[in-house]
Amino acid sequence: MKPSAECAFCIVRWLYERAAEDVSERERFEFMKRILNVLSSDFHSTANLGIVCNKTIDAVYDFTSACPKYYAELKSKSNQFVRGLLPAAKDFISKGKTSRERFERACSLASAGNVAPIGAPSDGLAFHEVQGIIEGNNPLPLLIGEIYEAVQGASQILYATDNAGEIGFDSLLIVQLKEMGLKVNLVVRGPHLFEDATMEDAAFFGLDKLVDNIFTTKGLFVPIESSPPLAEAFTQSDLIISKGTGNFEALKDEVEERPIIYMLKIKCAPIAEKVKADLGGFIVKLEK
Repeated sequence: MKPSAECAFCIVRWLYERAAEDVSERERFEFMKRILNVLSSDFHSTANLGIVCNKTIDAVYDFTSACPKYYAELKSKSNQFVRGLLPAAKDFISKGKTSRERFERACSLASAGNVAPIGAPSDGLAFHEVQGIIEGNNPLPLLIGEIYEAVQGASQILYATDNAGEIGFDSLLIVQLKEMGLKVNLVVRGPHLFEDATMEDAAFFGLDKLVDNIFTTKGLFVPIESSPPLAEAFTQSDLIISKGTGNFEALKDEVEERPIIYMLKIKCAPIAEKVKADLGGFIVKLEK
């Protein structure tokens, strides 16, 4: 995704609220200087926003790596909460009368689970939006494009995850994909980075036994910066599923010659403009 000017403010806020609060006033100045140095050199109208985000993460990694305990507790709460919702979520999906309807219901829950805020979360996520859908009180996310047909026409999918907790709802969609006979490769984050889903979170929901391969990235998944095994899996995939804001920023307009499905809550005006949907809504959108 090519950035809007206001994306610079969002990057600063995203990192500062998550990492700088736990360091001294003197260290905060150094923290800000490093981020601003990256933005000064790499933030421009034709940049890939995912690459810029990754460079800012690298610049302050010694600060971000100092706060895993807080996020480990937050992620654990989120995972446990979703585990408690899974029986009702599975029942909601199973009530779909056709394979298409069950698939679309699973897509809806996966999208509606994308609720981690742009600012730092203060506690484990409760996923009220998913609960509302299951209980029949909330509308389903907006489905844009022939999503079911695109999946039916695929044989190998690369699924880029976003956050802990919500990865449990991803697991329900992946069950549907596997039942359709598809090979699914999963992408999670490597070193602990805030509330992002890691290998441990994937294993918590049994995804290590469900998918064909799991790959890890240090920051956002940017194909041109990926390790050879992941780059090969990306090249061999004929459909990409992208969860969340960060993956949208890294992959939007960067995937050629194959379809990509974006699932996310629209949390900022630049993304609302790019997907042509309302700010604050949830979407499942196919782009070819």
